[in-house]
Formats: sequence, structure tokens, C-alpha cells
Amino acid sequence: MRFSMDNRTWKKVGLGVAAAGALAGLMAALRYGNHYLDEFENAQNEDAASGEYFTTSAGWRMHYTVQGKGAPLVLIHGFLDSLQTWRRNVPVWAQTHRVYAIDVLGFGSSDRVRAPIYTLKQQAQFLREFFAAQQLTRATVIGHSMGGALALQFAYDFPELIHKLVLIAPATYLYAAFPRNGLRTMPPRVSRGMMGLYEKWQGERVNPVRYAYGDAARITPDAVALRQQMMRVRGTHDALIAMSRSKREADVPRGLGAVTAPTLLIWGKRDRVVPIWHASRHLRALPNAHLEWIETAGHLPHEEEPATVNELARAFLDDAPGRALTA
Repeated sequence: MRFSMDNRTWKKVGLGVAAAGALAGLMAALRYGNHYLDEFENAQNEDAASGEYFTTSAGWRMHYTVQGKGAPLVLIHGFLDSLQTWRRNVPVWAQTHRVYAIDVLGFGSSDRVRAPIYTLKQQAQFLREFFAAQQLTRATVIGHSMGGALALQFAYDFPELIHKLVLIAPATYLYAAFPRNGLRTMPPRVSRGMMGLYEKWQGERVNPVRYAYGDAARITPDAVALRQQMMRVRGTHDALIAMSRSKREADVPRGLGAVTAPTLLIWGKRDRVVPIWHASRHLRALPNAHLEWIETAGHLPHEEEPATVNELARAFLDDAPGRALTA
């Protein structure tokens, strides 16, 4: 008996073979991405530590530095960043204040937590524990981007601990757009494999801060190297997956009206990360806020124009503590 297939059947067979081949190729690529990431993450978080460690009630370690004497300042960096982002600010502010700069869990030299605990409410609680460990009864908090949103959540939860707020392009409304229950569309192994392929593809070609600066000519080698070094800490990409799976648990921006501490907003007019119209949203929502624009800066004005930011913060901090600010 002779078996024959018509053209339509042959096409179906061909498509099936092609699909199976494509799937096999994708799985091989993802395996390679995971393997590459195993080798890419070749550092420990302690390798670049420059300060001390505080242990949270959950047993996770947060890295921080402290400099200077005087009224306390607590600095919180942004997403995919570290306390090193304040390297051009701390020496100036420490002349008149005791400056605490922290690495948020998952970044810098802090622990990489692989559980989905990265909510603003939870991070604010860890910050509260840090205040208690340092015996800080009241402090000014300076936050950038994600750190600005965290500072606002902290001020909402623990208003008695806040003296003033300095918020540099806070990502409060970006956080509000994140899915309420996090992203749960892909298995972690797939997400990790894709991250590995991306790290392999980009190599040294992609400047991780080019999009964040208002003027790429201002980017210094250390601005690139510090962030590249952080991405190589073991567990970083697993922590990023955990962040994407964490729930959106926060009282801000909905509750910004309850944050009454004197607040200075600083925003670069060339910010391409957090839309500049978010500045006016914060200004309207916060009862006691003042906004300062930096015309030629992007998302990182404290790195691009540190002298300007240092002076704006100094003048705000030196202002009478009970004086209301206006727009």
C-alpha cells in the first residue's frame, strides 16, 4: 500500500517541523541566557561595600554609609542605582549634617532578596527599622526617583519621623501605574534567560545612564562603571524578577494630601524617565511643596549639576523649619 500526502498536508507537516525547530531554538537560547547570567553575576554584594550593614527584622542586610555631624539627612537612591549616585552631594551636605546614604534592598551592596517583598509599604517599614537602629527620632529624607516615592510613603506612614523632604524627580505616579498584583506572565527561568541574553547582547555597548542624562557629554566613566558593577552582583537579576512580581502596595500617590512636611521638588527639564508633567501633579497634591526646575538636567540632576542641587538643598534645609513653602 502506498501512502501519499497532498500539498496541504505537506505544508502542515512543514509548519509543524518549523514550529518545533523554532521552539527548540528558543529553549536553547533561554538555557544559554541562564548559563550566561550564572557567569555574568560574578561578584558579591560585599565586594564594593564602603560602609556598614544594618539587618532588618526579616534577616536581610542593608548597606549604608554615614558621614558628617549635625542634623540627620537620609538619602534614598532610585531604581537600578545605589548610594554611589550621591557621591558628588554627600561631601558637601556632610559639612553641616550627619548624612546617612542607604542601598535599598536589591541594589548596591545590600542583599538581593528573591522573594516578592519589594513594595513601598514594606520598604518603608524597613526604613523605619533603620531609623530605630540609628536612634533617629526625626530627619530630613532626600529621595530620587523610586527613592522619592519611597520617601513619600515613609512620610505617609511615619510623619512624626520626617522633618523635611527633598524629592528629585520622584517616580510616585509611575509606581501607581504598576499592576496591582505584579507581573506574573512568565516563569522565572524564562525571564532570567531573557535577561541573560540581553546582558550578552548589550555587552559594553550600551551606556546605562545615557537615557537618564540631559546631556550625554556630562557622563563620566564612574557613572557607567558603578552601575555596571552593581548588575554583576550575584542574585541581582533574580531580585529584579522578584520586584516585577511584587504587589503594588502603597498609600501614595492617592494619599499625598496627608504628607504635610515641607517639601522641595527638584526636576530636570530634560527628564526622559519620569515625565516632567508629573512635577505639577506632585505640586498640586502635596500641601506644602515648592518646585525648582533645572533647565539642562535630565533624570539625574544631582549627578549632572551637583553644585546647583547641593545649593538648592542647602538653602531649603537652612530655611526656618516651620515656614510654609509656596509654589
